[in-house]
Amino acid sequence: MKPANGEEGISMPRKITADFSENTLYSGLTAGLKNHLAASLDTISHYPSPEAAPLQQGLEKELGLPPGSVMVTNGSTQAVYLIAQLFAGATTTIIAPTFSAYEAACKVFKHQIRFLWWDKLEDGIRIDTALVFICNPNNPGGQVIQESALQRLINANRKTIFVVDEAYIDFTRETNTLVPHIHRLPNLLILRSPAKVACCPGIRLGYVTGQKALIDKLRAFRAPWTTNQLAITAGLYILDHPKEFAFKLDDLLANTFQLREKIKAMPEFKVYSSYTHYFLFETLTGTATELRSWLLEKYGILIRDASDFEGLSSGFCRIACRSEEDNKLLITALKKWSHL
Repeated sequence: MKPANGEEGISMPRKITADFSENTLYSGLTAGLKNHLAASLDTISHYPSPEAAPLQQGLEKELGLPPGSVMVTNGSTQAVYLIAQLFAGATTTIIAPTFSAYEAACKVFKHQIRFLWWDKLEDGIRIDTALVFICNPNNPGGQVIQESALQRLINANRKTIFVVDEAYIDFTRETNTLVPHIHRLPNLLILRSPAKVACCPGIRLGYVTGQKALIDKLRAFRAPWTTNQLAITAGLYILDHPKEFAFKLDDLLANTFQLREKIKAMPEFKVYSSYTHYFLFETLTGTATELRSWLLEKYGILIRDASDFEGLSSGFCRIACRSEEDNKLLITALKKWSHL
């Protein structure tokens, strides 16, 4: 069984030199957050707030939303499962290929699943299912739907609840968050993941936001104390230190473009366009599983075998841009693979 999304770096047979499988920033934890968490270890001797109330209130203030519009979760994946539970048995559309948790959660709660491919997502399309999951920017491909087009889509399908996963919204210039439009879109839920920019996915911190009436229905399914004290502490620190987590997006996207172009220059690979710092490419010799194993064994390089995403074939891989040094190592390795 292939590793699920987010499990690539777990239980590897050798030390990883460069992990291209993670979609978070490659820079790692900031010293400030690391030291703050270390200094906060004693707080785990007490129960956290059952609903992570301090962080919920901080997020609502930061986002300019009314009280009750945010629910803090144990990573955005918990929100996905809670939404699937709230709409158990529904007919659901998933815009694919995309993050596997949407499908997995819907299967647990007996949804009837329909897939709509990204290239069929046209402006004004009518959707006749109760629920839609759309990742924007999309994982794994980095596609985006413009904010204005997404608003029109949601408005045109008022009987459908749209779950828009904005986990990677900070990594693109091509679209904007829908958070400022929540007040006039009652059929919208937005998933966010502060841990992506803060490079701490292991802390399991996310939240879902929407109009209070819809969030209240969702909150009824959330067990208390599912967001731990260190996650709450991390979230509050991230909110209070925005400059510490600022990064040069234009530089990251420029480096991503250069990496894509270098891989594209090798005829053994087909590279797909992306509007963020990660992208798909396809090996035309061998399979993604074989390439992943070879890169790990020979170079300690870890990539995401993307062949298990719905709609993708055996050659698909996903990587995220890293440092110049790591990117050079990957290109060197791929050139060797090309000549095997």
